[in-house]
Amino acid sequence: MTEMLVLPFYVVMDVSYSMTMASQTPDGAPKAPIDSGNDVVKEVKIALEDSPLLSDKVRFSLIDFSDDAQVVIPMCDLTTVAPHDIPTLTARGGTSYAAAFNLLKKQISQDVAQLKADGHKVHRPAVFFLTDGDPTDDDSVWQGGFADLTSPGFKERPNFIPFGVAQAKKAILDQLVYPPGKMRSFIQQNPNDAANGIKAMAEILIGSIVGSVTSFSEGSESGAFMLPEPDEDEDVWL
Repeated sequence: MTEMLVLPFYVVMDVSYSMTMASQTPDGAPKAPIDSGNDVVKEVKIALEDSPLLSDKVRFSLIDFSDDAQVVIPMCDLTTVAPHDIPTLTARGGTSYAAAFNLLKKQISQDVAQLKADGHKVHRPAVFFLTDGDPTDDDSVWQGGFADLTSPGFKERPNFIPFGVAQAKKAILDQLVYPPGKMRSFIQQNPNDAANGIKAMAEILIGSIVGSVTSFSEGSESGAFMLPEPDEDEDVWL
């Protein structure tokens, strides 16, 4: 039996208490960033359901983090998850980047092993990491956790794309780009509209899923992970 290539995507979402601070959206209705975070999975699910090619090749997982980190949606074919079974993110605690990185490394190892055991070839995972602020860990702690996650000694090290909204700083997010020069960070131009920034992240995530899957011809591994650039008229990201 021919092994099917699958592409694992992880969304890692900050759920610290600051994510509940509502901001004005373009239509004038206040919306908390965490509410936009809860829309991300629904939008990805719709995109996958609209294209059998995508759903065949994409596997998805959602992880949230605050003082700790947890797997909210285990690695799966998201089209098989009923809408009422999609968990709702709730705010808690602070912003431990290290907790997210440590859980990611453990989970990626387990997920890749399971996908291979299920008969799949597995492309390098992609992580879309969203935060609204600086890490509450000491620098040496979160930097060490990221170094372990992206170490050449970690065979399953992921492509890592950080997104910052509200009070997140680009100088910190730039340290989380992996591989440097191939991926990039995204920082919101208007820190007072975090909810819209998260919606824009979902659009880039979906564009990346579509572009990556279509770059692989049927039965071939000649494609590559694709990270789309924002539209030229996009005024959300720097």
